[in-house]
Amino acid sequence: MNTVVQLASPTSRRGRSGPATLTTAEQITAVFTHRALYEMAAVVPQQDRVGRPRKFPTYLILGFAVLQRVFRSGVRAEHELTDATTWATVRDAISQAQATFPDLPIPDPGPEPPYWQVFRYARNRYLTDPQVQAALIEVFTSQAVTQARQMGLLDPAGPGSLCHPHPSRTIYGDGTVVRPMYKPPAARRSTDPHTGKTVITYLDGAGKPIDAPTRRFDPDGAEYHGHTGPVHGQNFVAWSVRGPGPHERVVLTVGRVERPGQEADDAMAAFWPLHDVAGAGIQAVVYDGAMRGAHIDDLMTRAGVVAINKVHASSKTAARRGRSTTPRWFTLGTWQHDLPGGPCTHQLAAVDGAVSEIGLDDSGRPVVLGRLHRVQVKRPRRGSGRYHFNVGYTVPCAEEPFTAWVTPHAGPDDKDHKRADAVRVIAEGEPDFELLYGLRNDAESFNAQLKRTLLVDRAMSLGGRRQLLDVLCFATLHNARNAYRALHSAAEPRRLRAAA
Repeated sequence: MNTVVQLASPTSRRGRSGPATLTTAEQITAVFTHRALYEMAAVVPQQDRVGRPRKFPTYLILGFAVLQRVFRSGVRAEHELTDATTWATVRDAISQAQATFPDLPIPDPGPEPPYWQVFRYARNRYLTDPQVQAALIEVFTSQAVTQARQMGLLDPAGPGSLCHPHPSRTIYGDGTVVRPMYKPPAARRSTDPHTGKTVITYLDGAGKPIDAPTRRFDPDGAEYHGHTGPVHGQNFVAWSVRGPGPHERVVLTVGRVERPGQEADDAMAAFWPLHDVAGAGIQAVVYDGAMRGAHIDDLMTRAGVVAINKVHASSKTAARRGRSTTPRWFTLGTWQHDLPGGPCTHQLAAVDGAVSEIGLDDSGRPVVLGRLHRVQVKRPRRGSGRYHFNVGYTVPCAEEPFTAWVTPHAGPDDKDHKRADAVRVIAEGEPDFELLYGLRNDAESFNAQLKRTLLVDRAMSLGGRRQLLDVLCFATLHNARNAYRALHSAAEPRRLRAAA
C-alpha cells in the first residue's frame, strides 16, 4: 500500500509562489513523512545477535543519515537536533507518518534525538554491509518508481513510442567523481596483465616502496580520467527521470563504480534491477559516451529500450572541441528494390550514427547523398527472450521511394559490437535526439547538488561503502523534497479556492 502523505498547506511567503527552496523545517518534515524512509528501514536487520537492544528505531538512524546531507555534517546534524523546536518538528513529522501509513510499523522515536556516535556505530556495524546496502537500494528503487508514477512518469501506458520516445518515459544516467577527505598518498600504479586490476605500490618520501602509507587516506580512491582531466576520488552513478516542470526529477537508483574504466559496466549493473521494477515504463535510456557498442546492444536486446548517446569520434563532437575530422563511417551494405525496368540498388552507411544513403563523387570518393528519414521501429521478441530491433527508413529513390529495414544489432561475426557502436536508432542531429539527449544535462545538476552537501567539495566519510550510503541518503533527501513540493503544489490551489 502506497499512501500519499497529506500535510497541511504551508502559509504563503513573500516572494515565493509555488515550489521553491524549502526551509530547514520543511526539509525535515519532507524526510520524516517520506514513505521510502520507513520502507528502507524495514529491510535492515532489527536485532543484533549480541549486545543490548538498540536505543533508537532504525528509521530514526536512517533519518539522521539523511539529515547529514541537509546540515552537511554529522556533528552539525547532532547539534541541530538538540534544539527543542527542531526535535519537535521531527516528532510531529513522525506522528503524521504514523497516521498516514498505518500499514507500516513505525515505533515512537523516544524522548531524545539520535546523535553522531549512534549513527557511526550503526553505519560501521550494519548499514555498510553489502547485503544490507543492496536491500536498501532495492527498496529505494521500488519506492522511487512508485513516486515517479504518481507524478505521471514511467507509465507503461503513457505517451511515446520506440520510434519517437517520450521524455516522461526516458531515463538518464551519469557518473560523478567525489574527491576523498584526504589527499592520496604517493604511489606507483600498474595494471595486472592477468586480472586487469590496478596494482598500487605505495612510496615513502624518498620514492621507495613501503607496505602502507604513513598517514590517513581513502583506500578505495582511484584516479579517474574525464574531459576535464584526471581526478582522484570515487565514482558514483545515478539513474533518474524527470517531468517537464521544475523540481520534478526523481532519482531512481544509485551505484558505485568499482574501479576506473568500469563506469558503463556498473551503470548497467544498477540499471537492471531498476528495469525489473519499471519494466515497460522505460522506452529510452540516455547516457554519455562511456557506453559503447556492447552496452548499447545489451540494452536493446535484453531490455528492449532505445539507447540514446553520441557516437565516438564523430565529426560533430570534434567540431564542438574545435578540431576538424572526417565523419565516422560504417558501411551497412546494398539495398535493392525491383522496378519495371529492372532492379535498383542503393548503398547505405551509418555516418556519425545516422543511417544515410551514400554515393561516389567525380573523383570516386564516397559522399553522403542524404540522411534517411526514420518511419517505423519494430521490436519482435525472439524465442530466446531477447528483442531484435528493425528500423524502417524511407529511401528517396528517383524512380520510386521505398522502405529499407536496417538492424542496429551486431551480427554473429561482430564480436566487438562495432555495428551497435556505430549505428543509432535515434542519431545526433535530429529533433528526437536533441529533445531526449538534453535530459542528460539534468544529471549534471543532480551531481552538482550532491557536491553542495559536502564540505569543501570532499567526501564526508572514508571508504566506498560509506560514501555509497551518503549518496543513497542524498538521493532519498532529494526525492523526499520533491515529493513534498509536489504535494503542496497540488494543495495550494485547493487552499486558495477554499479561501475565496
